[in-house]
Amino acid sequence: MKYEKQNIDELRPMLFSIAYNMLGTVADAEDMVQETYISWLDSDKSHVENIKFYLIRTVTNKCIANLKKLKKQREAYKGTWLPEPILSVPDAEGDPKTDDKLSIGFMYLLEKLSPVERAVMILKEAFNIDHSQISEIFDISYENSRQYFSRAKKKLAIEKTRFKVNTNDHENILREFLNACVSNQPARLIELLREDVIVYSDGGGKGILKPIYGKEKVSRLFTNVLGQLARFAHVEILSVNGTSGAALYQISNNNTPEILVAIDTDENGKIYNVYFMANPQKINPIAR
Repeated sequence: MKYEKQNIDELRPMLFSIAYNMLGTVADAEDMVQETYISWLDSDKSHVENIKFYLIRTVTNKCIANLKKLKKQREAYKGTWLPEPILSVPDAEGDPKTDDKLSIGFMYLLEKLSPVERAVMILKEAFNIDHSQISEIFDISYENSRQYFSRAKKKLAIEKTRFKVNTNDHENILREFLNACVSNQPARLIELLREDVIVYSDGGGKGILKPIYGKEKVSRLFTNVLGQLARFAHVEILSVNGTSGAALYQISNNNTPEILVAIDTDENGKIYNVYFMANPQKINPIAR
């Protein structure tokens, strides 16, 4: 029994990552992990040959059931719903809650998928679980697992290269973007944006409620708000879901950021998505 307990304790960070990537909220992910452990303690373990596989299957299926409920809530959400970010200081060592996290942008894309498609995509791409194991988790055929994965990729219109980013290049572009904003350089800002750039903002029902599409409209938005950035005491570069992001702090409050910023960049160093998190309920530096 001690050996089994040791194994499941070691698996907790991975189970949390699966649940978080599935649901997009920390509290819901923690609930699913806790329910998985309760199920394990109450289950007949005599038939369990692989503890890791059993727990992955349990937490994933619980997340699928829970995600169906959450989707209804998100459809009624006022404004753009973005995943709750997980923050950590750059180069943090041994922080289990930043392992295998997908970016804010990619998690937002996953909202387009059905719960099963999302699960297959996450298990295959973020955790390198092969289709033979995935087919057992969902009690489907190997070919069906491949079809779910292929269908998910088509819905997201992505290639495998979009799953990972060059960390140094991404951070450098983010710094240039922030510097152009803070120093009020609209011309430099426009240079950094791709023609089809989109801005998403989650203000919890306040501020920008709909995505803003296209370089012209986005440039106009940034030009209008550049003068407002003087009210921020400082900007801090940190890890947002495992990639470089930024926290903007007001002069009156140096403890909790008012806005979190994340970007998506292409192979040419252009920004094609900008994400602003201004919902105070989601700006919770749990991992710092």
